[in-house]
Amino acid sequence: MNSTLKTSAIVFAMGLSTCGVFAAGTASDTAANYASSWGTAPPNWGSGFGIWNNNVINGNNPPYAGTYLDLLSYGNPDAVLSGGYAWGTYANSGPPAPAFVMSRSFTAGASGSTSLYNQTFSAGISSSGIGGLGSGITVNIGTAFNLSYLGGGADNMLLSVGGGSATALPVNYTDLSGGLLVALAVSGSLNSATEGYTLTLSPFAGGAAFYSGSGTFDSSSFNTSSFTFTDTDTANNQYVNNLNISPEVVPEPSTVALGISGLATLLAFRRRAK
Repeated sequence: MNSTLKTSAIVFAMGLSTCGVFAAGTASDTAANYASSWGTAPPNWGSGFGIWNNNVINGNNPPYAGTYLDLLSYGNPDAVLSGGYAWGTYANSGPPAPAFVMSRSFTAGASGSTSLYNQTFSAGISSSGIGGLGSGITVNIGTAFNLSYLGGGADNMLLSVGGGSATALPVNYTDLSGGLLVALAVSGSLNSATEGYTLTLSPFAGGAAFYSGSGTFDSSSFNTSSFTFTDTDTANNQYVNNLNISPEVVPEPSTVALGISGLATLLAFRRRAK
């Protein structure tokens, strides 16, 4: 076998065996894990995520920006309660514009990247009031995806992918206040200019999606290695819950067998041709 074909065969074989190598770690966490233990420096319950990094910006005195554990008994219009709890944020004391930022890094899988790879990240978000110009909430999944709802403008959510311009989605404040399940599925080759994704926004309580769109992004320049929720100068409280990273999707055994069979055929043909 010549060196070119040998190298190609090795690369092909490696491609068949990458399952579980490059993925972010499987992860799950919910506000119900934090009864009596939530705040700006909470413990890191759940599994598979890095540490919480929660920050108050322009909280003034006393802090009018921060976080709390919302309970079913509070009676708030919180549509992402799960097990009776959700993470709540508030930032409504400007000027200067206050903000609360809660974020969580992803961990690496077996020996690879912290970015998603043939996986889905999901989280629930909701709102009980946004406000006017300068107010809003944003969800960032790594540096690659920015989803926002901004006050004082059109009644729709906005999406920016890979640093591109924001585009309007057919999802409005009524949908948001009713509770949204944000699900980002990533597929294809990691660290490529054309890694695939599908973003779906659907009712947190279940039902038909409000929006589902697919495309590609440059995962060699933009990562999917963390979750960040930012509440900026909003009129009322915001809510987050149920962070989850699915296991990596692996090829069906028949698909792998077909690939190995094809490789064997290729090598046999090459030997006969020599």
